[in-house]
Amino acid sequence: MPEAPSVRPLRIAAHNGAPEWGGAEIAVSRLLAGLQQRGHTVHLFCNRPLVQERAAAFGIETSRLHVGGDVALASSFQVARALKRFEAEVLLVGTFRKTLHLALGARAAGVPVVSRIGQSTDLPRNAKYRWLFRRAVDRVVVSASDVAAAYRAALPDLPDDRVVVVPKGIEVPDGVPDRSAARAALGLPEGAVVVGAVARLVREKRIDRFVEAVARVPGCIALIAGDGPEREALERQVRLIGEIDRIRFLGHVNDPWPIFAALDLLVISSERESMANIMMEALASGVPVISTPVSGARDVLVEGVDTAAPPGRVVADYGASGLGTALQRIVHDPALRRAMSAAALERARSRYSMDGYLDRWESELGMVVGG
Repeated sequence: MPEAPSVRPLRIAAHNGAPEWGGAEIAVSRLLAGLQQRGHTVHLFCNRPLVQERAAAFGIETSRLHVGGDVALASSFQVARALKRFEAEVLLVGTFRKTLHLALGARAAGVPVVSRIGQSTDLPRNAKYRWLFRRAVDRVVVSASDVAAAYRAALPDLPDDRVVVVPKGIEVPDGVPDRSAARAALGLPEGAVVVGAVARLVREKRIDRFVEAVARVPGCIALIAGDGPEREALERQVRLIGEIDRIRFLGHVNDPWPIFAALDLLVISSERESMANIMMEALASGVPVISTPVSGARDVLVEGVDTAAPPGRVVADYGASGLGTALQRIVHDPALRRAMSAAALERARSRYSMDGYLDRWESELGMVVGG
């Protein structure tokens, strides 16, 4: 049964201005779907049809609302009209670079603004954004403590309660296959050690580092789930190092959960992230994580861990060498993998439940609206 709302039911509008479907879009769709299940009325406005179509699959109401760049002055008026038509009580901004017209339009409609910050690079670095976040944004919600610290450093005069950390929540959906079935579907040996990367194949994800790290560690099979402009270069890299039998490309996957069911270990090799969805999904599946020191990784994998078997490892830098060293140790130590798997499950359940996540969001939205 859906949870009863901890605040009165709200009318929550959100906007996503991304040109493509990725982790941030999945996260906001999950959030809105969860709030809807708790009795709130939600609507996601999208710049692009692709995002609108995929978000609608979460069972939430969506529509097109193209918000242009700073010189597209009509965008502010269009935002105000859309918010009034929906009778929004609060606007959730999901794309940092669209903040100007979304915040101004919301102000014109008398709607408070909550900015959900994803990337650690989305900081108010210039006068325009510093003014916006001081004067036109009522709350900044981030998923990682290092991003909160960066915001407070950029806006030292902003009251502390205007920047809040709400760690992501996750739950495993029904119908995920067990390990044996997941491996059989992928043609993987039951007893193999299987490591994986699940990502859009774009430059910032640095899957080339993952490939190089795996090449240093014999004795495991590697899966790359995802597609994108870097795929051809990555396939060429795999051929050149002679690992085509050990590193497999799965292409785009609509449902990543069966992939996690098949893995022993997930690797995040990105240049930048913000508490990656795949990291949370892996932990909830009992899959430990090795990650570069991207935003949120230390919060999830290290903070508060005082045992020899944490839910993952955060390497010291962004190079393939550190990833390879961490892989080497875990791949060849079955007992450590089992202990880390148990720690991953425990951390997901104790710290990152979906109920706790929705509780925090309801609380923040309720305070902004005054509900």
